[in-house]
Parts: sequence; structure tokens; C-alpha cells
Amino acid sequence: MMRNDLLAKIVARRQTRRRLSNDDIYGNSNLVDALSSMSRNVRSGLALATALQMSVSHHPCDVLAQLHKLVARGVSINTACQKILDNKSESAENADCIMALHVIALASEVGGDIAQQLDYLIDTLLDRSQAKTERQTQAATATASMRLITWLPVVCGAWILSDSPAVRHVLLATPLGWTCLTLGIGLNFVGRTWTHRMVRS
Repeated sequence: MMRNDLLAKIVARRQTRRRLSNDDIYGNSNLVDALSSMSRNVRSGLALATALQMSVSHHPCDVLAQLHKLVARGVSINTACQKILDNKSESAENADCIMALHVIALASEVGGDIAQQLDYLIDTLLDRSQAKTERQTQAATATASMRLITWLPVVCGAWILSDSPAVRHVLLATPLGWTCLTLGIGLNFVGRTWTHRMVRS
């Protein structure tokens, strides 16, 4: 049994070195899977550094790969997390990675039930991902409504103009018609711009 564990660690270490030697960028889309693997490995009795190595070998992602490289050089996990955090910009794109690094650094420094701390982190990241998906769905619905409300008056107006000579004469041959046409186009543009800004915010 011990020989199998040792063999598994050696294979995992070689896979990790092979993957980290490439210049490919993995991305952080599988961060939750990598953290779940770490949690399972810690719960099975492995140290946090070993769990990190096993996780990177099976679920490579940029932030944990960077952390593993520093730890492999002899840097403590807490210090390695701080170094990576110093180089990360505080943006919405990096928010999950920053939170993960803070939790891993605290777990390494304070100790306790590390697997439970990682599980809480995973739950938080999943909740944030679900909330982000819901916001994107709402934004897509609002964008579709904005396009419909913007183009419907244009299409209807074009159809009425082409169908009725009297309306066409009033709109295109009188000052009142040009005033109405200008106001309509201007209000349509203002409404589209305002709605677009609300959706983006």
C-alpha cells in the first residue's frame, strides 16, 4: 500500500514537472475543480503542499501552478501566496484567484481543519459563479429588450412612410414633420444609450 502511494506521488511529480515546463497558459476556469482536489487530498491525510502538487498535476490552472512553482523552490506557502498577490491586479477577473490565495495562505499559517476551509472557499466561489451567471442572463434579456424597443419604432415608421403618401408628405415636406422626426430619432438614440449604460453597469 505504501509502495503504491509512493509510486503515485512520483508519477504525479513527473506529470507536474512536464506540464509546468510547457509555456502553455492553462487559465483559471477549473479553479474550483483544483481546489476540490486539494480538499480531498488534505482530507485523506496529505500535507497542504503535497495536496497542492497533486491538484496541479490533475487539474492545472494558472494561479495554483504559479503557487506550486514557488513552493517547489522552497518558498513557504504563505510567502508564495503573498508574492503572487503582490503581482495580481485587483480586478473582477482576478477576484476568485485573489480570494483563493488569501484562504490558502491563512490555512497554511493558522492551520486547523484545512479541508473544511477549502470547502467553504469552494462554496463561496460556486455561489459567486452562479450569481455572475444570473447577472449575465439578466443583462442578455435587457439587451434583447433594448434592441427590440429601439428598432420597432424605426421599422414601423419606415413601413408607414412607404405605405401612406399623406404621412410621408407631412413628415418630409413640413417643418412640423421634420421636428417630430428629429425628436423621435433623438429620443430613440438617448433611450438606447441610457439602457446600454445601465446594462453594462
